[in-house]
Amino acid sequence: MTDFLDDLCKRVEDAARSGKKLRPVGGGSKHFYGGPLEGEVVDMRPWSGIVDYEPTELVITVKAGTLLSDVEAALSENNQELAFEPPRFSAHSTIGGVVAAGLSGPARLARGPIKDYLLGCTLLDGKGQLLNFGGVVMKNVAGYDVSRVVPGSMGTLGIATSLSIKVMPKSISETTLVFDLGLNQSIEQINQWQSTPLPINASLYDNGKLYVRLRGARAAIDSALKTMSGEQMDQAQSVSLWNNLRDQTHPFFEGESDVWRLAVPPTTVDLALQGEQLIEWGGGLRWLKPTQNLSVETIRGAVERAGGHATLYRTSNEAARTHAFHTPNKVMLNIQWRLKQQFDPAGVFSINRLSPIL
Repeated sequence: MTDFLDDLCKRVEDAARSGKKLRPVGGGSKHFYGGPLEGEVVDMRPWSGIVDYEPTELVITVKAGTLLSDVEAALSENNQELAFEPPRFSAHSTIGGVVAAGLSGPARLARGPIKDYLLGCTLLDGKGQLLNFGGVVMKNVAGYDVSRVVPGSMGTLGIATSLSIKVMPKSISETTLVFDLGLNQSIEQINQWQSTPLPINASLYDNGKLYVRLRGARAAIDSALKTMSGEQMDQAQSVSLWNNLRDQTHPFFEGESDVWRLAVPPTTVDLALQGEQLIEWGGGLRWLKPTQNLSVETIRGAVERAGGHATLYRTSNEAARTHAFHTPNKVMLNIQWRLKQQFDPAGVFSINRLSPIL
């Protein structure tokens, strides 16, 4: 064990005995997300570097404080990438923060979320113990699949010190098509297309236009173009559009207005919530900047009725952050609480980041 990890284990043990709260932090690029920031900062940036990377195995193992940009640069040298397109909020974003937040970009529509690619991790629990979960192969089934609950846990279960992530080859070809369609038409059309073997990788509905990104072999894209028609977007504009959406530098995310992140079944029609919105993932992810008179109860009620959940993603109201995440049902809340008790019984880590009791 290195001096850094040894000192970190002792620090956690001391915190558990004294009742001190700790908050692991990477680049700090996602401080706006989730519940209030409480606890003494544990800076993970010194714990950085690539532990193991064998391109032919499509797996990279990295220390949690490693910059996302360094991981992507190493993969790019081998024409590979992180399949889930994590947002690059700043040059300081770390891979540990990426996994803790659990946020995926536009390609999640076709490739799935972060948890599908985290093969294994080492977790420092609230007792100061380093626990290893998973491995570096897809069929590792030893023990509990804890690595799948670490993404999106916001550091509440412990400190992930190393991460083994499945990567993917970069796509050979890419094209974006644009369609003039209404919101409900767009939702119906993209879901219809997704039920067929078309190389659809990402979608975006924005102000009367549906953008669909195709990725894959050139022959597959050429075949899809004949089926889908639509206007082909200039390649440079296409790259800019999806990068801005991924990194949330799209004009929608500008300004100080509250931003909600709504997760609903993809086929859900317009929720009729007043405000500006973007729709991704074939209708499954809806970004909302509500009008000032739209209440929290109205937003969450509409999303619940659709069978989804609503997150107050960004707000200037610090008090409102306490309930940023949609309160889960009693069964799920009980599961979350039991996990917390198993891994962090003294409540050392990131208290309140997920909810007032987690």
